[in-house]
Amino acid sequence: MQSHAPLSFYMQKIKDIFIANTAEAFADLLEQTILNDSHQQDRFQQEIDLSQRAQFWGMDDKIIITPNPVPDTLLEYNSKRIGYKNLINLWPENGGIRLCKSIIDDPKLVRSLTQIVRSNPGVKITSYSVTDDYANLLRFLESKVTGWQVTNLPRTTNPVNLVKTIDFKNGFREMVADIFPRGNLRLPRGFICKTETDVSKAIFSFLNAGRGFVIKVHNGESGWGVKIVDYNTAQRPKQTKVNEWSHELFESDPVWKFAPYVVEEFTPVDKTIAGGFPSGEGHITDQGFIFDYHCGQEVTEEGSFKGIVVSADILPDSVSKNIKIAMEMIGKKLHTSGYRGIFDVDFAAGADGNLYILESNARMTGGTHVYGIMSYLRFNGSNAYVLSNDSFRYDTPVQKPDKILALLSDILYPIKRQKRGLIVSFISASRPVIGIIVVGENKEDARLLIHRAKDCLSAH
Repeated sequence: MQSHAPLSFYMQKIKDIFIANTAEAFADLLEQTILNDSHQQDRFQQEIDLSQRAQFWGMDDKIIITPNPVPDTLLEYNSKRIGYKNLINLWPENGGIRLCKSIIDDPKLVRSLTQIVRSNPGVKITSYSVTDDYANLLRFLESKVTGWQVTNLPRTTNPVNLVKTIDFKNGFREMVADIFPRGNLRLPRGFICKTETDVSKAIFSFLNAGRGFVIKVHNGESGWGVKIVDYNTAQRPKQTKVNEWSHELFESDPVWKFAPYVVEEFTPVDKTIAGGFPSGEGHITDQGFIFDYHCGQEVTEEGSFKGIVVSADILPDSVSKNIKIAMEMIGKKLHTSGYRGIFDVDFAAGADGNLYILESNARMTGGTHVYGIMSYLRFNGSNAYVLSNDSFRYDTPVQKPDKILALLSDILYPIKRQKRGLIVSFISASRPVIGIIVVGENKEDARLLIHRAKDCLSAH
């Protein structure tokens, strides 16, 4: 059901309102760093497309507010096949990268939202991320209607600053530095640098030790603002050329203008353990930390995130235990600081047997919607092999949603009423890209479904 439904429809009980401000979470970074208009619009659209994943947040009886409407065909198909009850999609008339501001600026949507909240005392409001715009929206709603609760606003005088501290690579490193090392859990050796010169000095120290290194902009995302230089590559820039090499890097993209930076020792990983980069996700309530799940990450050689893998057989018991221990320790620290809501921690499974804590995201993540659908369908890592891809490309031209679903119809979940198949999480209207969640009986089955999806879409 879309936003043009009569308000009487909302008499059905609504338990949750999810605000899919996925693009808004990175608005400052995108607006300040991309100089080419077409490139900027493509990045904006990429983040806006991801907001369609909100279909899978939470359970039944929910409203998802997205910058643009989720395609009718996709929403109806997923609701029917998966079984969601009372899932409503609303959106502002003039949606954009800053969703919360667009909501405030839409009187019709504000009236609808106010009536929904008034008719559903105790309804919970949650967003993808806590931003200044989200905080403004909550204050705005508070002036209009009472009786609702927010699940992910930190209990502190400046909640947005706390979220940024955890989100920023340097802030998180400083925040948990006093917890680790502990046993096989540790932070990579590294430096927090304020200038390009400081970065060059940090690189020198790793080259002198014969080590590779990783440079991160403090607020980069999904591999953007990350430069990975492994041991072999590190031998190429001779020490006399480091300053020149650093300068070329800093000139290569505006994102490198944003200090501070973290320069860490490159960690050779054991790729047999969750692909080398396991991750854990949990959430914090007033009562404390709750562990949700751990997964492997589909990461490119350049460090860009593609999706996740959830299966019991991708992690040895010892690594699974250490992830939970680290998450508990970090979760306790964040709870004490006042943080509330979902967060994750990314790790590197070191080839030396140690588990290295890399960074955290103080928000929903690229795995939250996967965990949501698994919870709804009662899957876990023991009874299914689940993987996702948020950048599944097909050959141009861009296809309409009904055509894409028709091409994939033979492998869409549930295949012949079996608990396996492909779920489409989003369909871009401007790019030849879709998001997918694949539910397989095992690794081979899931990978086979991926190949079949490529074959199906190449048939157009």
